[in-house]
Amino acid sequence: MPRYEVVVSRTETISFSIEAASAEDAEERYLMDGVETGSATTSHSVESVAQER
Repeated sequence: MPRYEVVVSRTETISFSIEAASAEDAEERYLMDGVETGSATTSHSVESVAQER
C-alpha cells in the first residue's frame, strides 16, 4: 500500500494565566512566564496530499 504525506494548516487558540503588573507586561511575558490553561483548534485545512517516493 503506498504512503502519503498530508500537509495540514491548523490554527489554535491558546489561553495563558500570568501574574503581571499590566496588560502590556502580561503580553510581553506570557510565553516565558505564563502557564498554559487551555487550547482549542479553531480551524484546520488540508494544504496538500502527495504520494511519497
